Amino acid sequence: MTQMKLVIAGVMVLMLSACAASGPRIYTDVDPGADFSQFYTFAFIEDAGKDTEAQYKTLSGQRIEDAISTALEARGYRVDIHNPDILINFHLKTEEKTRTSPPVYMGGYYGYRNGMYVGWPGYVEPGYVDSYTEGTLTVDMVNRATSQMVWEGTAVARVTSALREAPNETIRSAVASIFAQYPYVAGSGVAVPPVQ
Repeated sequence: MTQMKLVIAGVMVLMLSACAASGPRIYTDVDPGADFSQFYTFAFIEDAGKDTEAQYKTLSGQRIEDAISTALEARGYRVDIHNPDILINFHLKTEEKTRTSPPVYMGGYYGYRNGMYVGWPGYVEPGYVDSYTEGTLTVDMVNRATSQMVWEGTAVARVTSALREAPNETIRSAVASIFAQYPYVAGSGVAVPPVQ
C-alpha cells in the first residue's frame, strides 16, 4: 500500500508540474462588430492599472505598461498620447485560493488463488487542502472614438515564490502570453491565427 501511495503522489506532482510549466491560462474576448483596420495608434488611460487608493504608478504597473507597449509596437501600433485610436487599460490582482480534494477510495483487488477468490481490502487515499495565491492580469483595449471595449485578454496563474523573485520576466511572460492570442496588426482587420 505504501508503494501505491508513493506512485499516486508522484503522478500528482508530475501533473502539477506540467500545469505550472505550461504557463498561465489565457482567456480572450472580442467585439465581433469592431473594425480593427481603423486602429493604428494607442495610449494608456490616465489611471491605467492604478489601485483606487494609490496616487502613483507602481513598479508592477510600469513593467506592465512597458510590456504591453512592446507587444503592440511589435504588431505595428505606435504610441500617440494626443489622439490615439485605442485606449489601453489593465488590471492586476491577486487572490488567496484554497483547493481541496476529498478522500479517494481505492477499491479492493480480487485474485485467483487455489481455486477460490481472495479479496484484498481497499484503502482510502487521504484528501488534501492546497492553499495558494492566484494572480490575474487583464488587458482591455477600448475604441477611443466610441468608448467601446473591442478586445480583452486575461492571464491567470498561480503565483509562486519563483515568480515573485523575477517580476520583470514574470510580467513580460504574462503579457506575451496574452498578446500571443491577439489576432491583429495595426491597420488590418484580418485576423491571423493565434500563436501556439
